[in-house]
Amino acid sequence: MKKLMKKVWLLVLLTMISTVASAEVVIDVNESYLGGTLSTTQGDPAEDGSVVVTLTVKPDDGYQIAKSDIVVVPTIPAQTREGNPDIAAPYELVGEDPTDLTEERQYTFTVKSGFGAWVKEATFHEVTVIDNNIGKEDDSKGVNDDVTWVFDEENSSLLINGTGRTRDFTADDLPWASDLDNITSVVIDKGVTSLGENIFAGCKNLTVITIANTNQVLVLGKDAIPANEGLTIDVPGNLYNEYLTTEGWDKLSIVSTTGVEMTGVTFGDNNYYDTFVSDKDMMIPSVLYAYVISSISEKGLELTEVKGAIPANTPVLLFSEKLKGDHFMTAGTDDQVTVGTNLLNVVTNDDGLKVKVGEVWMLYNDVFYYTQAGTIPKGGIYLADSSKSGTRSSYPLGSRGDTTGIVSLHTDGTLGIGGQSGWYSLDGRKYTTMPSQKGIYIKDGIKVVIK
Repeated sequence: MKKLMKKVWLLVLLTMISTVASAEVVIDVNESYLGGTLSTTQGDPAEDGSVVVTLTVKPDDGYQIAKSDIVVVPTIPAQTREGNPDIAAPYELVGEDPTDLTEERQYTFTVKSGFGAWVKEATFHEVTVIDNNIGKEDDSKGVNDDVTWVFDEENSSLLINGTGRTRDFTADDLPWASDLDNITSVVIDKGVTSLGENIFAGCKNLTVITIANTNQVLVLGKDAIPANEGLTIDVPGNLYNEYLTTEGWDKLSIVSTTGVEMTGVTFGDNNYYDTFVSDKDMMIPSVLYAYVISSISEKGLELTEVKGAIPANTPVLLFSEKLKGDHFMTAGTDDQVTVGTNLLNVVTNDDGLKVKVGEVWMLYNDVFYYTQAGTIPKGGIYLADSSKSGTRSSYPLGSRGDTTGIVSLHTDGTLGIGGQSGWYSLDGRKYTTMPSQKGIYIKDGIKVVIK
């Protein structure tokens, strides 16, 4: 009798516990899986008795999981499942996958009144790490340059990303060998500075290589570029002309789809200078030098170098040491540049500017000559001196030489720094006494070699 009474009381107790816990949903979930953990929390029951369950997914290091890798199904009696197959359909997980599937995240699902839930599947996958570093070891610093690659299958494009130099390759050593026939374009990141030997060997369907580095011409390894018919190299506008004159690149077809044409600039056999103005802010091409004329006197013209960019509507002198012809390109810029005093002017009137004999000077074959009486057309650039401190009929421009910064170019062909006496370095630094180290200096406007 006592045993029977105990069983009765046990049934009553279980019934009471079941009644008290009826608001809770039973979730069958292992806390730990191979590669991560799952945990659940429940919200308050709704009026219809349904409960929203939050599922927290936390991958271990080196593992990842997507929403599609998780299957949660209702827990119902087998006979109910067989008679109502729709009831047994998996719960819909609400929530977006993160971009990085290795991150912890949460999903929610709603359990109907009277049902529970069973996490039937939760598959964590090991993260596959692809060794795609092609940086070249820097022997001087003992570090590897951070250059990597990825093949964009959708666009048939090989992307070279990162900072620094790539290593050298052999025809049998290319990491993208399985896609050689599929590569039609190559895009090289702005931080990449060098292309190793044979890097694009075997890419027989390659038609365009786009280079983004605006700071320097890329160092080109031996046989890096295949001799494909019609292959073009698309370079930044400010380096366009330098690519045309750099050994190795000068044998290739160079274009610049992002460049801006520097119209009206011509360097021929008789001139190294030309005047230029644009209605846009422009970067100064790396093979050209830009100057404004800051003063004029009997001694000559004082030129101040403009660094980085030429502001819109600012007339300047351009100097070329080696380029000839009339096809020059650069790139637009948002850099804020000021040039200071500038005696160069540009005609903006549609009807031009009428001048008298000897009123202004204009450039011809590296000499500023007094103009004859007439009209300078719109866009014409001329030199004017309101103080009339200079009265010479012409002002020749000498060779730029190796100097930088502020220079004076005298009518007798000598080169001075600001028209001042004393000792100067080629970059314009003044010495209080004669320099003691060997080198080339400027003394009273004349180059001097100290041996």
